[in-house]
Amino acid sequence: MKLIAHRGLRTSNIKENTIEAFQNAIQNEKVAGFEFDIRRTKDNHFVIHHNAFVESTLICKENYKELKKNYPLPLLSEALNLETDKLMLVEIKDTDISYERLMKILNAFTNKNIYVMSFHNKVIAKLKELGCKQKLGILNYVLNSEENYPYDFICLLNNFASKSLVEEYQKRGIEVFLYGVLNEKKDLKIENAYYIVDHID
Repeated sequence: MKLIAHRGLRTSNIKENTIEAFQNAIQNEKVAGFEFDIRRTKDNHFVIHHNAFVESTLICKENYKELKKNYPLPLLSEALNLETDKLMLVEIKDTDISYERLMKILNAFTNKNIYVMSFHNKVIAKLKELGCKQKLGILNYVLNSEENYPYDFICLLNNFASKSLVEEYQKRGIEVFLYGVLNEKKDLKIENAYYIVDHID
């Protein structure tokens, strides 16, 4: 099975969405790649963090220089700069972003194995329109799907994904990622699909 470490490979000593968690995933032979979340700052830097807030601070309302004084949030470019051939799955959390800034960062790493996704259809559609060279996909697109899915991969909630549905996408050359896996031994059933998991035995 192709396992993707959700927000990096965490331990009791290594926090999620950190460079250490990504390095841990890179070093683990069972891991095919790692996923992480990005959010924009007020001055259009892209920092790695899941929630809109870090403690009581709203990330999109703070300049990066000020944010960095209190919180050690890594930049997108720091993660992409890691030495690895493994898959890096970037989830864009915000809708109001600087596409020009994001494209500039992504274009500096066209040699890396980068996949970019979002729950927000318009974000991925805009990146496709701008000619983004990385692989693009939508989370849970099956819930509002169209006949001709226009992206490279799709990320489906595991509970909604049947083997036949996954195989249908795969026949069309669309890679499938499954998330929301609660029990690895029970849920890891479909070959050639990526599984985004929180823990790896």
